[in-house]
Amino acid sequence: MAQEQPIGSILVVDCGSVLTKAVLLSQVDGVYHFVARGQALTTVEPPWRDVTLGIQHAIEQIEDITGWPLLDEHHELITPQQPDGSGADALLIIGSAAPPVRVVVGGLVPELSLSNLTRAVYGTYSVVVGTLAQAPGLRLSEEEQVQLILDHRPDVICIAGGTDGGATLPVLELVQTATLACSMMEEGKRPRLLFAGNTRLRERVVKIAGGQVDVHPVDNVLPDLGTENPGSVQAELDGLYREQRLANLPGGELVAKWSVLPLLPTATAFGRLIHYLWYLDESPKGTLGIDLGAANTTVATVFDGRLSLTVRSDLGFVYGGRELLEKRGAEAITRWLPTDMSADEALGMLLNREIHPGSVPETVEELWLEQAVARAVIQEALQTARPGWRPNDAQPYPHLSP
Repeated sequence: MAQEQPIGSILVVDCGSVLTKAVLLSQVDGVYHFVARGQALTTVEPPWRDVTLGIQHAIEQIEDITGWPLLDEHHELITPQQPDGSGADALLIIGSAAPPVRVVVGGLVPELSLSNLTRAVYGTYSVVVGTLAQAPGLRLSEEEQVQLILDHRPDVICIAGGTDGGATLPVLELVQTATLACSMMEEGKRPRLLFAGNTRLRERVVKIAGGQVDVHPVDNVLPDLGTENPGSVQAELDGLYREQRLANLPGGELVAKWSVLPLLPTATAFGRLIHYLWYLDESPKGTLGIDLGAANTTVATVFDGRLSLTVRSDLGFVYGGRELLEKRGAEAITRWLPTDMSADEALGMLLNREIHPGSVPETVEELWLEQAVARAVIQEALQTARPGWRPNDAQPYPHLSP
């Protein structure tokens, strides 16, 4: 029976929206140690459109720092590690460089099914681009709902509503409207329909929509009024992100051959890290981790061994400030500054930052604004995440309260 090859060295690569980071770990006396780190611009966007170039550049930095050969003459990874010490035994790649899954959500009561469904969507690399509500005062006409779907062209329409054995007619009306909108789209470009509502309606939903759209019934996000169940929705959206986004990164075919595992979403890896940190001492107060990226912000919490993950794919310290300013007003950002700054001045700096995402602040005012955006983005992400935490698991930090 063949023995498994021991893993003495590991290369971990994180392909972010702006930067690609590589870290080399090596085992000494049975313990893995940090060796070196490299960083380069991510090369997903034009003019490169090849994620491997950024990965190679980051790895080459490690080679320059350590003198440890990791790539061969064809710039491909040497694996496993060779007797002469070159190469690495394993490569693991995580990423958030792919665009998020675009989702239109639909539900009945904003405080119940819709809020639970929205939190479930934000547990993955997905962004809510439109909302269909059946509540009085918020309900759009059927024509307006159809137009909303056609305007946003989502990848997924996710419909919830009704506890198991609860509401029926309003939920089916949402399904019928979504089906009508999908029938107006070109075949092959229609969104997937996730039904996460009353499980007793599954067969009727499939019968209504099955001929026009790809229907995926999943577990009810609100099976009863006291239970929130986001896992099934998140699993579907996470799988879609991996299959249609990460797996299709330009140049990703080559690095996928190098990696010991399929490309893993960065937020998933971060959540496992925070879960592990909680496990080390099983803190009764829980563990909180925040990963602030250029285009995505991830909040991971663990209370009593339960991991809760929130990903705001529309908020980052580079690609989130302008949207936050327009949505919340300049005060949401400028309140964190030590000096006064007009809304127009802040907007100009934020636009310039988006145009040059790989740049660094050149003036102290630009640095202050970037730090202010980071604080405002973290505050917004925590406000999204906190309602999903168990009651009394954590007290709001006073400076980050709504």
